[in-house]
Amino acid sequence: MELSHVISDAVLTLVGAFVFFKYLLKLELATCLLWEAFILSVTAAAFFGVIRFLGYSQAIPISEFFQHLAGTVGAFCLVLVSIYLVLSKPVEKNIAYLIIAIGFVVFAFVQFTNNLKVLQYVSMIAIPLVLLIGIFGLIKGRSAVGSWMVLAVLSLVLATYNKSFMPNTILIQLMSIIIY
Repeated sequence: MELSHVISDAVLTLVGAFVFFKYLLKLELATCLLWEAFILSVTAAAFFGVIRFLGYSQAIPISEFFQHLAGTVGAFCLVLVSIYLVLSKPVEKNIAYLIIAIGFVVFAFVQFTNNLKVLQYVSMIAIPLVLLIGIFGLIKGRSAVGSWMVLAVLSLVLATYNKSFMPNTILIQLMSIIIY
């Protein structure tokens, strides 16, 4: 059992469920589908991650399935819906369905070939794109939307790579001096 992972995945599951029921169900269908492809796949991966980290190893393939779904379909949809959000335009249905279809093709490729490099490439492209879209939003005067996007990407980067660079940062060293 890995308690820290259980807690973080449980929080992510609850936040994802809250966002779904509170905000996503009110959106227009194409916009809702794009957000759901990202948020629900992340939420499902986190839910099964809780079960996985509690020690039930049979949840591992289910958690990984939803992680791959979030990293492909969800990533494609997140980039597209971010663009429309910054531009303050309604999502064009045909483009939304095309992006969802492309995402599922990439997802199927990853699932059937077990080619995890594709998953890494999609993330390496999608994350900086969302950051650039957020910066574009800031430049365009959509400061709230742009700020949230930039903050979300920075949080993701810190959460993902914190073991490799956070322990050696000056901020962490200063905090440890203050605490002790």
